[in-house]
Amino acid sequence: MIRINQRSTGAIFLNKKTPPHIFTLVILAGVQALNMNLFLPSLPTMAEYFNVSYSVMQLSISGYFAATAFLPIIIGPISDRMGRRPVMICAILIFILAAICCEFSTSFGYFLFFRIIEATIAAGMVLGRAIVRDMVSMNQAASMIGYITMAMTIMPMLGPAIGGLIEENFEWQASFRLMSILGFIALLIVWFDQGETIKEKQTSIKRQFSSYINLLKSKLFWLYSLTAGFSVACYYSFLTGAPIVAEKYFQTTPSQQGYLFTIVGLGYILGNFLTGKYTIRIGMNKMMFMGCTITILAPVSQIVLVASPIMGPLALFGPMFLVGLGNGMTLPNASSGMVSVNPKLAGSASGLGMAIMIGTGAALSAFTGSILGSGESPYPLIFMVLFATIMSAVTSFSVFKLGEPK
Repeated sequence: MIRINQRSTGAIFLNKKTPPHIFTLVILAGVQALNMNLFLPSLPTMAEYFNVSYSVMQLSISGYFAATAFLPIIIGPISDRMGRRPVMICAILIFILAAICCEFSTSFGYFLFFRIIEATIAAGMVLGRAIVRDMVSMNQAASMIGYITMAMTIMPMLGPAIGGLIEENFEWQASFRLMSILGFIALLIVWFDQGETIKEKQTSIKRQFSSYINLLKSKLFWLYSLTAGFSVACYYSFLTGAPIVAEKYFQTTPSQQGYLFTIVGLGYILGNFLTGKYTIRIGMNKMMFMGCTITILAPVSQIVLVASPIMGPLALFGPMFLVGLGNGMTLPNASSGMVSVNPKLAGSASGLGMAIMIGTGAALSAFTGSILGSGESPYPLIFMVLFATIMSAVTSFSVFKLGEPK
């Protein structure tokens, strides 16, 4: 399937006169995903280093998510006007500088500021989706995004495991040093491989921002965006609360937490594979609804298993395989739906849709952090995941009833 899609795009690797190769899109999305969760095992240590409480330290997660939600609103229209390539290059350069500044921050205020600036790497996913939609049709886009996210899942899956090893063998700053190096590698790949894919640039950025009004009037666009938002909220809420719950309730080490987080990634790989293989045959909306339904089983299983002392931390982390599986089926299809409501505004739709998606996830993530307390009970976290999964199922069912974009 990847070969078929790749041939149809005309991409030649390391030829910037052709569209970017799938490998380039994988790297861009992977760096963003790795940056999101690499330092999670270090959060308790960083709270001590900056002399702040764990709940304050969690702002580095929810604040980053909030910035990731806001930036696509700007990135999308600018890319429709200026082109995908120059916007991507500028975003990566800013990310590299921010990662270096995070490494050398000596106060929490400075660290939080530069951590939020790091969110410019969101261009990798925002523009990646728009680039795919520039090149192929709607259902092909869902399939291609599924394969891309399946291939890049190895990075966020291994992120906490790598971060745990870094925490136990080096100082927390090494995580951000690694991200700046990976950002530089991504910059080189983009420079030599990513050709411009937008066929007709918009004449006015102001007109592009006004296009948001039309998108926001679309019920279908809202439903696709909210379905994606509640789906990522399942994962973001878990990312926010799992480190402290794992440490305080289950008494796990940072490296053990890292290995346990890979369970979610394994489910995501399988979900993305199923999306890439079956979406064209089954249909985008049906595949999305099936994924949302599967995720509900995760928190229900956690409620039952955590009450038993036999499984230990696997009672919390094991069922998250189903969240990964469901999200792997939901997110590529919801993303393709967002940018297909009005294909001429793919960049704007990708940016605004991602803003709604990440904003929803950030809001529920921040709320999760506020209700966790000392992390001595896993149930606040589990009930937040349950709420998010139910809401994603409700919105995806509404999309399924409306039908796919014309």
